[in-house]
Amino acid sequence: MPATTRYAVPVKSNDGLSSEVNDHFAMSEHFAILDVKKNRIISVRIVHNRQDAEKQKSAAEFLVDTGVNIVLTGRIGSCMIRIFMDRDIKLYSGAAGTVEDAFKSYLEGKLAEVQPSPYQL
Repeated sequence: MPATTRYAVPVKSNDGLSSEVNDHFAMSEHFAILDVKKNRIISVRIVHNRQDAEKQKSAAEFLVDTGVNIVLTGRIGSCMIRIFMDRDIKLYSGAAGTVEDAFKSYLEGKLAEVQPSPYQL
């Protein structure tokens, strides 16, 4: 039986698969977490990264703690990329529209896999 893969998408609202993708990853407080098996979404939930200055984690650290394997995002900066790359979490940029749109674009190969810059190595 194949294991599930956990995806994360930064979002602007708590509307499940209809949530709008937040184009600015690092500023996102809400994330859709998708559990996927055989390229089918089996569950979706929205999680919130509290904006508490003393306890707040970066968006990337927060998602690492949720056990994600793949992140689908609009844009993402180098600091966040490094956190994911150091933990072997794959990143794909160019996500837009709803969470469902972003996942379909990923399955269709329309999102670009993010690679580390040679200046970051």
